[in-house]
Parts: sequence; structure tokens; C-alpha cells
Amino acid sequence: MARDRDGRELNLLVQHPRSRIGRRAFLRVGALLGAAGLAGCTAERACKVQPGAVNRVPEQLLSIYNWSDYIDDRSIPAFQAHSGIRVSYDVYSSNDDLLAKMKSGRSQFDIIVPTNWFIPTYRRLGLIEPLPRELIPNLRNLDRAFVDTDYDPGNQYTVPWQWGTTGIGYNTAKVPGGKVDSWKALFDPAPQMSGHVSLLREASELINCALIYLGKNPNSTADADLAEVVSLIRSLKGRVSKFSSDTYIDELAKNQTWIAHGWSGDVFQAAERNRDIAYAIPKEGSLRWADVMCIPKGAPHPRNAALFMNYVLQPTVNSRISRYVSYGTPVTLAKALLPDEQLQDPTIYPPASVKLSVITPSGEKLQKWQAAYSSIIKA
Repeated sequence: MARDRDGRELNLLVQHPRSRIGRRAFLRVGALLGAAGLAGCTAERACKVQPGAVNRVPEQLLSIYNWSDYIDDRSIPAFQAHSGIRVSYDVYSSNDDLLAKMKSGRSQFDIIVPTNWFIPTYRRLGLIEPLPRELIPNLRNLDRAFVDTDYDPGNQYTVPWQWGTTGIGYNTAKVPGGKVDSWKALFDPAPQMSGHVSLLREASELINCALIYLGKNPNSTADADLAEVVSLIRSLKGRVSKFSSDTYIDELAKNQTWIAHGWSGDVFQAAERNRDIAYAIPKEGSLRWADVMCIPKGAPHPRNAALFMNYVLQPTVNSRISRYVSYGTPVTLAKALLPDEQLQDPTIYPPASVKLSVITPSGEKLQKWQAAYSSIIKA
């Protein structure tokens, strides 16, 4: 952690280019603001002060609370260098953690990044506020799929960050036959996999993927279906080594975990460190999601938050983030700036033939899934 010329504390993300800062592994690195100038900033107009909404607290500060392992090493320093806004960047590892933090009312964040499935809950609880859209003209850069949504039509409350799928990361040198193509590998693992299997520490994802494996609707809240899910996952006791939403990246890379329930980009990051790691979207189908930036209700610096959102929606910036974290970009023109091998990878940009579901965990549905998850964890 470093200080600027006035002695004020800074939180920056600057790291050696061979070290990745992606969606889910805890990382917070301090560095000098002067290093940010080396990163450069394209389309600097997005960083300049514009008319519009004002900050509730008149400071050139911005506090971001994002998923761990979810950003490149240049974007934050470049934004700081060209906007004059100092960024504090903290991380969490699950939607459950984020929601609990926001419901506690003890945060002073300006930007949070929940998964799109949870937006109806955040709105119902009054935890987020409408965006100052006049400061985010780059919303026009979004792919229509991220504008015409059921959770936030027209982006009144949300700006997409990145999107991806949920599937299975596995070690080709360890799994039987060297390949995985079904949820069976995770929910009914071979005996020799025992002690090397991890499941996501995320209520909705765990319940929904188990429902898919059981041939149920992933949005089901039927008592019989959830009881079957609870029974299934409890039966894995002794074979599953842990529930993890962040450490499984390192554990896959280090050959400690051989089969992991995980998110696409996380597994790709582990694969960069271990050539035996691969990712599969199971043949039974899986989940597609988007993580979206929001402004918490009463945030101290909503103006600064909007300027950062506008910056992230620049094609050059969003492509840099996407290229680095190996998740899909929601910005149409950013795709032209990505390497062909990434664009043509069906595990990053799945073809239409792949069955991907979107879940909507709101109200009673979310409560029932969380109750089922709690009974699994406490067993």
C-alpha cells in the first residue's frame, strides 16, 4: 500500500504482467500512482469531469467492491491517472457474502458487482439506486443482449462487467478417461477422485446445477426437488474436499483439486498455470450469468462511480479486462480487439446449441434455495 505526493493512502492494482488478477482469488496490491501513467488510457474523454450528477461527499474518491480475481493489472491505474479519482478496491468471494454485507447497512461502497440473478432482490430491498445515465454515454456500446434483459430493462440500475458460464474444471491427467462431459463427474465422482473434488460455496449455483443434473428445472423450488438435491450433496460427504468460490483456482493449478465446480474464466486462469486443466460445460446443460455494476443506495460518490462505469464500457478497456480474465465481454466492439483463439473458444463463447439457463433467485425462491444450502453445509 502506497501514498501519493500529499501522503494520502492509495489502493491500486498494479502487478507483474505475468500475474493475473481475474474473477475470484484474493488479491489487493499497493503501488505508486506514478506507475499508473505507464498504463495509458484510451478515449480519455471518458475519464474527464462531465456535467451531471454530483457526489454526496465532495471528494475525488471511489470505493469499489468487486469479485476477487476479476480485473486486469492496468485498468484501475489508468483510470486514476487520467481522472484524478483515487480508487479503493476491495473484494469478496460469493453473492451470499455481498448480499449479507449490503443488508447490514455498514458499507460505504460506490460500486458493487452482484450477479444479474440477484438484481430483483437488491431492488426489492432498496439496496441500489438508479444510475446517473447522463454520465454513462458508453451504454450505447453494449450488446443488445445486455440491454433487453428481464432483470433490468434498459440498464436503469446496472452496467454489465463481464459474463460467463458455470461448469466443471478438471485435471485431464487425473480423471478417468482424461475427459469430463457430464455433471455426473461432479455429483457422482469416481472413487479415486475422493478428497479432490470441490463444490462452489454459492447457494444458488450449487442448488441449480444439482437440479440440472437430476433432470429438474434449475429454477425449481418444489420441496421434493430440493429434498433430492440436499440428499444428493450430503451423500458426497467424504468425497468432496471443500466448498470454495475462490481458492479452487490455485488448488486446480497445483493439482490439489482434480474436479471443481466453477466459473469458466476461473478455470481458464488455472489452465494457464497447469496445462492439464480443462473446462467443460456439461452435456446436460448449465448456467449463463452476467456480473453487473450497481451503485448502492446512498453511495457517497455516485458521480465518480458513473465515470468509472463509462470508462469500463470503452471497447479498449473492456477488451483488456476480458482478455485478461478470460470471460465474455458485453461490449460489442470490444470483440474485434480480442484474440481469435479467445473468440473462437466455445467454452468462452458457447454456440447456440449449448443449453444454458438463466436463473432468477428472488423472494421466496431465493429463501428456499438458501435454506436447502444451509442444511447441506450444516450436515
